[in-house]
Amino acid sequence: MKSQIRNFAKNYRKTIDVKNLSLKIQQNLYSLPEYDKAKNIFSYISFGDEVCTLDYFNNISKNWYIPKIDKNNLLVIPYDKDNLVLNKYNILEPGTNVKNINPNKLDMVIIPALAADRNGYRIGYGKGFYDRFLSALKSAPIKVTLVFSDLLFENIYPDKFDISSDIIITDKEILRINC
Repeated sequence: MKSQIRNFAKNYRKTIDVKNLSLKIQQNLYSLPEYDKAKNIFSYISFGDEVCTLDYFNNISKNWYIPKIDKNNLLVIPYDKDNLVLNKYNILEPGTNVKNINPNKLDMVIIPALAADRNGYRIGYGKGFYDRFLSALKSAPIKVTLVFSDLLFENIYPDKFDISSDIIITDKEILRINC
């Protein structure tokens, strides 16, 4: 089931106006009181036809952190636009000489998704990086998943290790799940 949704989402995203829909998602994110209050935000750097996050890092009133893949884990690294390199997945991440910060200081985690459901669960690329990362946190930052509205399903039948988000943001709505 997940592999079918994953394939559908990848093909579907090739047919939409990612830039325009991403702008609507960005506006919905910025409207959240939780976003307004958050100071330390961890976000993926978008690539390809993902919901675009590149403009987020221009908000200098926030401390932005991005993931760096270390074996099977995500490290939390301060965003520095001058120290980005492509990793083995062709995704921008911090380069060398970076300092991993304690992930428990994060107020918000912005999570990528190929698809999601109305219960807060998401389908990623199948490597489990974000589920492992979120399950290891001792603090409870607000977990926000960004997804295009046509890739929001009633139920994606999560596995037992899947971590649900608190908020799902699409180009058409904001769903509050666990908050």
